[in-house]
Amino acid sequence: MKRFLPLLMLSLLLAACNPSQTAIDDLQKLTDRIEQKSDNWSEADWDDAMQHYSELCQTIDRYDYTDGQKHDIANLKGRCTAKFYKHAIRQTNQELKEAGEELQDAFIELGGAIEGLLEGIGR
Repeated sequence: MKRFLPLLMLSLLLAACNPSQTAIDDLQKLTDRIEQKSDNWSEADWDDAMQHYSELCQTIDRYDYTDGQKHDIANLKGRCTAKFYKHAIRQTNQELKEAGEELQDAFIELGGAIEGLLEGIGR
């Protein structure tokens, strides 16, 4: 048993110091955080998540992985990307709605200006 304990501790230490696995674990944590908590995020929160995602992808790209790990990484990246796209679509829809409202207001004002112009010239 005394020989087993140092081997166990060494293997746990090596596993904890494996930067390629740490990057996958960090990507898993980010994915979980996005999926579970992003509904009420501010734009700054989204920017931070996208920056962290980009950094993790750069870190992950530095290492070689098994086919199983590659599959897991691709799955996590896909899930994150889907959330980023959904957020971008919601933002774009909101901006288009606001632009449409502003355009509608501008047309109402323009109509009033034309009406006033026509009244002013006697038509």
